[in-house]
Amino acid sequence: MSTGPQTQLNPRIRQNMEQMLEAQLDSLQSQLQSSNVALRKTAQSVARTISDDLETLQHLSRKTTRDLKEEVAQRKAEIECLTQELEVQRLRHSKIVTQRAVALILTGIALAGLMAAFSAFLGAKVATMPPPEPPIQLIPEQLTGSRTIRGVGGLGQMVVLPPGLSPARCPIGTGTNRTCLKME
Repeated sequence: MSTGPQTQLNPRIRQNMEQMLEAQLDSLQSQLQSSNVALRKTAQSVARTISDDLETLQHLSRKTTRDLKEEVAQRKAEIECLTQELEVQRLRHSKIVTQRAVALILTGIALAGLMAAFSAFLGAKVATMPPPEPPIQLIPEQLTGSRTIRGVGGLGQMVVLPPGLSPARCPIGTGTNRTCLKME
């Protein structure tokens, strides 16, 4: 027996190994072919599905586009109809506003004329009226020695108090249009 490395395998072991390798290669080739067939079938099925989906998508896209075009056309017609109605209303309102503005202006002119005529009438009436006579005020007995001074044309009067009398605040509750005096 030799103790060194063997460079050759036993011919039987070699033959068994070659048979096992061939069997494994055949098995791998058989699996590869069945995988290829299954892969080919899957790829064909995917291709058919993609083709069908693309056709369905194309059909849906055309239908959606057609529906959108119809809706846009319908909305456009509605907008044009509303625009025409608004234009008619605008013209009608413009006419009404113009008529009312003219009526207001003419009414204002007529009212101004009436006011001018009335003012002229009142001015003529006041001009022909005699001036009012100043009211005669009675001076109480305690105010003897006082005198009344009247303005030009009787437009005002002033009472000059006698010495020893001066104006004072009136007590609460004495009424209006009263003058209170106090002795100094």
